[in-house]
Amino acid sequence: MHIHARGLLYFDAIRRNGSIRGAARQLFIDASAVNRQLIQLEQELGFALFERLSGGLQLTPAGELFARHATHVLQDAEWLENELDMLRGLQRGKVHVVGVESLHSALLPEVIGSMLERYPGISLQVTSASSGHIAEYVASGRADVGMAFDMPQHEDVEHAASGRFRLGALVTTGHPLARKRNVTLAQCTPWPFILGTEDLASYALIQDELKVLPEPPKAVVRATSVELMKRLAAAGHGIAFQTRLGLEATASAATPAARFVPLESAQGAPILGTLGIHVRSGRSLPPATAAFVECASQVILRLSAQEARPKRR
Repeated sequence: MHIHARGLLYFDAIRRNGSIRGAARQLFIDASAVNRQLIQLEQELGFALFERLSGGLQLTPAGELFARHATHVLQDAEWLENELDMLRGLQRGKVHVVGVESLHSALLPEVIGSMLERYPGISLQVTSASSGHIAEYVASGRADVGMAFDMPQHEDVEHAASGRFRLGALVTTGHPLARKRNVTLAQCTPWPFILGTEDLASYALIQDELKVLPEPPKAVVRATSVELMKRLAAAGHGIAFQTRLGLEATASAATPAARFVPLESAQGAPILGTLGIHVRSGRSLPPATAAFVECASQVILRLSAQEARPKRR
């Protein structure tokens, strides 16, 4: 069976776009050429790879298997191309990173800045997604690196590095809890809660604690946006629960940063989130991707070490 690169590329473009026309636009070729290539590929395999539905194309079981194969082959081809570039003395390559929103204001700018200074020939694409969706980005090859707090395990995704960060209650600077050394969720219940939705790690970290409260808190806002929750807490509209990462970076003259008060469980233990760097399992990382993982790991480990030091009050 001889399945050449064009078939893999066309199939992958159809899978990503959900239609032949969308794939043709991405590849800058005629839709009929994409359709012919798909028909040839399906004939050679002896299986239909897509179901033709009114809403677009959907992978068949055979298509799901072939998608995994195509992802591996295309990423390995990218690795080879980058390795050959490095042998030529070139520092080129592309890295697609998907990360949770809370990293976009503080940690990722530092990592990306370091990458651009060290490797000016490398280009970066950055996408935002919730912790619950990042594994699929990485496993499917839609992203090279995923960065998330307490990301659900996925059989096709492996952990590359991590650091631990404490969760805290975010309150306005004049709030009665602002000067406390630490707080529990029960101590926060007299005030409205600003909570993330269930696919956000910040909510998952306190979900069990919420269940054992004597009475449910008043949640005035449920949001998918980390920045929105920070700003609402800083403005005094309630208490949000997040890590310290990026807290100062989003402050402004109109809305100063919220006060971070470390959060403890009902048993008095710190509530910690694990920020991980994730890549596809078994993949030989291209030099550009490996360089990004190294830069990100260094920044996470440094910030995590700072987090672990006792804070002066």
